[in-house]
Amino acid sequence: MFNNSPLAAAGAQAPGRAGVAPDALSDALERARSLASTWRMRGIVTKPDLVGRANKAPTPWLLHVPDVGPSCEMLLADRLLHDLTATEREGLAAWIRDQQDPETGAWLDSAGRPDLSLTALGWWACKVAGDDPTTDRMTRAVRVVHALGGAQRAHFSVRLWLAMGGQLPWSWLPSIPSELFLLPSSVPLSPFRFSPWARGMLIPYQLIARAPARLQLPDAADLLLPRGDGSPVVPRLTRPGLAGDLLQAFDRAVKVARKLPRGPLPAAAATRARNWTDDRQQAHGGWFSVRPTLLSLVALRVSGAGSDDPRIRRGLDYLATARGLVRSTRNPEETMLAQGIGGTDLRVTAELLRCAPTDSDLNWLLRQELSQPGSWQDTADAPAGGWPRDPGAGEHLDLSATCSVLGALSVLPETSAQVTAAWASTRRAVDVLLAMQESDGHFSRFERGESDVFMRRLPWSDADLLAFGLGDDDGHLRLTALALARLAATGFGMDDDRVSRGMRWLERTVTHDRQVSLAARPMATLAALAEAAGALCPPSNLLRTEIEQTVRARQRENGSFGTVVDTARSLHALVQLGPPCVQAQRAARFLVETLRDESIDCDHACWSALTPGFGLHPLGRDPSAGIRLAAMALSAYAAAGGSLAPCAPTTTNGAR
Repeated sequence: MFNNSPLAAAGAQAPGRAGVAPDALSDALERARSLASTWRMRGIVTKPDLVGRANKAPTPWLLHVPDVGPSCEMLLADRLLHDLTATEREGLAAWIRDQQDPETGAWLDSAGRPDLSLTALGWWACKVAGDDPTTDRMTRAVRVVHALGGAQRAHFSVRLWLAMGGQLPWSWLPSIPSELFLLPSSVPLSPFRFSPWARGMLIPYQLIARAPARLQLPDAADLLLPRGDGSPVVPRLTRPGLAGDLLQAFDRAVKVARKLPRGPLPAAAATRARNWTDDRQQAHGGWFSVRPTLLSLVALRVSGAGSDDPRIRRGLDYLATARGLVRSTRNPEETMLAQGIGGTDLRVTAELLRCAPTDSDLNWLLRQELSQPGSWQDTADAPAGGWPRDPGAGEHLDLSATCSVLGALSVLPETSAQVTAAWASTRRAVDVLLAMQESDGHFSRFERGESDVFMRRLPWSDADLLAFGLGDDDGHLRLTALALARLAATGFGMDDDRVSRGMRWLERTVTHDRQVSLAARPMATLAALAEAAGALCPPSNLLRTEIEQTVRARQRENGSFGTVVDTARSLHALVQLGPPCVQAQRAARFLVETLRDESIDCDHACWSALTPGFGLHPLGRDPSAGIRLAAMALSAYAAAGGSLAPCAPTTTNGAR
């Protein structure tokens, strides 16, 4: 399973021999390794209790840069928590201002469109930071919010902050009957059946909504769209239609019932919610991620916990570790501070370590393995193992991070002192991978059943927050392909019923039940599908053939497949599907030329890519994606015998 690193092997061979990487390829690999090492040192945090606090340790860089939402909410919450230093407050505010579109005055989503929720949060956070709301940029932001329907139509989190600040009534948020919190987690209607991110949001919400205390925040009435008489428009909480009307009526009934005596049930439900909040605080001090952590801390504070409470202190320390440096979009030379969605991203870190593995760093990675039981095991029959999203998150598994760590361990040299420990961790992780497979064959990321939440079927406008994806969406398609590829790398084949079931699900989703054609899939998904099909399917397999043809059809005249990131993914896909060919060589040359350009440093925009998040942050920016993907693709190309010398032409299916 463990082989000498292809990167090291490519650099050790002498140039000029048949099938051996020439100097240009070796030099490009070496530079890619160097750039990856730079990002590795930027992102890995060894002392999370000291990061960014009173300059005791360097502030890390964010390996996943989300939208401004977490930074905005951090500024809002600090009016209660009082933990940010003046430097941190100004750093977050500068990042938020930097992300405002100068033309429209809006804060944009990942597709470059004005986003209602981000614009409302951005305006309010700037006002908290002391910006004059009468300035032109703030006025234009309000106009955008009104044009999009007002802040009362923003997503759940924005309306929650408005309610906590007394800006709108709690009746404008959906109600969850307290009695539901008394149901056992095995009952489909139980809130404890929500996805882990949704539980981290909605259980603190239940406590906050019942508490008498409120946050002292600046007035945000300007964000609400008014009627002709000046009163704000009341938002609809359910989707249009008969089912939505019935649910709306039920919601009103629940809110009326709250005013009637109901005995000890509400108090018992609140007690269970508080116990859950206490029990789910993780070793790193936070909950599932930054946003649930913020709401959990607010819930504790408004429930009576003091600022010196150990739970509060640990949670604030976690939030500090989740803040990091980012580059300004307007001035790339300027460095700013932003709040991430979690701590150090282990998926990205593992891929960076895979580019240039060292024993010390891999030992650090092995120490992050889950060693204690967590809530994810309630639905998965597996022992502790695998890896979480960020260090210290012992309660939650992340299958995406687990696949990336297994990839890093697969290139561990046989002479490494970590081989024995890596073997043991790999065996446990394989058991975890198999346990996270759903009955239909696909794999879940955080918990089994994360997409099959019964209450999501109700026509509630915020119902999508209750689950992680659709189960057959692009994210789960990519995750399933990566999980199958990792199982194949550890010796599993199509003769195993779990692997064959997973491949059947891929084929069915891609070729039969698809609503999106394979040609319309992003290259990240195609590359993952190519890795799984190349490892498990014969060349004559129809899915493998279609994937290969789709990838090849995207190559451009200059040898690239669009961006540097997509070119690296495409090269890696071609290597997985067959021996080095002309198209693979042209892609390799494009990457080599990019890496030979000394003006393109590790912060250059060409390396950046959109990357999946979760919850209300479905996409973020990955500043090191191109570097590590180029390193891994060129490494695989060199290890397969590819070179930059002329080679025989190939047909569209890769045959010479």
